[in-house]
Amino acid sequence: MTQNLDAISPDIPSDYESLKARISTLSDSMPKRLLQCARYALANPDRIALGTTAEIASAAGVQPSTLVRFAQTLGFDGFSQMQQIFQGQLVGRNSEYTERLTKIRESGTNTPGGILGNFVERSKQSLDDLLRQVDTVALERSIEALSAAENIHLLGLRRAYPVVSYLHYTLGKMGVRTNLLEYTGGILEERVQFINENDALFVATFSPYSPEVVEFASKAFGRGVSVISLTDSVLSPIARVSSTVLEVNEAEHGAFRSLSTTMCLATSIAVAVGDARKWTSLS
Repeated sequence: MTQNLDAISPDIPSDYESLKARISTLSDSMPKRLLQCARYALANPDRIALGTTAEIASAAGVQPSTLVRFAQTLGFDGFSQMQQIFQGQLVGRNSEYTERLTKIRESGTNTPGGILGNFVERSKQSLDDLLRQVDTVALERSIEALSAAENIHLLGLRRAYPVVSYLHYTLGKMGVRTNLLEYTGGILEERVQFINENDALFVATFSPYSPEVVEFASKAFGRGVSVISLTDSVLSPIARVSSTVLEVNEAEHGAFRSLSTTMCLATSIAVAVGDARKWTSLS
């Protein structure tokens, strides 16, 4: 729902999550340049945390004054106050990974062999869960949509990027036309216009979910494109803008998660699509 910027609560976001929520609430009402700032900030939180106003404005393609106005729109006195939230997120994230490593050390399995053994065991658990819990109807629908598509567009950022990159490689080896979408130059949004109803969009995103991926999928879905999403929960924000949702969960070791089960599912999808395309071309 579109909201009036002046009607938003003046409370200042106190952490990165509340900041993201504020941006999400205001995004529909933001002028073009402020929305450009918002997208850049969410896609490059480390640069916002560490850069100068001039450096960030140049990279985002806006004027420094626009960055200040963006911060004030979110309830801050100025850019520096907003930047502190991004800096806190950066420090917190580093501390979070330190805590994860501490958990592994405290478990007494911090030798290389112990770490490997635990990840193998967790991966076995996740693979068994996938086999028991996979939604075979959703899987078959996904294969049908991807097999019938003229072009398969692939999108995943951060932890999900290796998944779509692997699909791009494997499907390409089988002669399936794919397009790997990347967030470069801040022009991801514009690429949605090149996806039509005869194509399919495959997206992957996991908690805390990439807002850029959700937004892109939403626009494609609104254009009538078949959107197949690979995510870790049917309650994921990507589920609302997907034709079909495939759910996969990775068991953790010391709060770290591998991609073994996710890659297994992705490989199965690629092989099934390649096989379906082969038989379709022969019939």
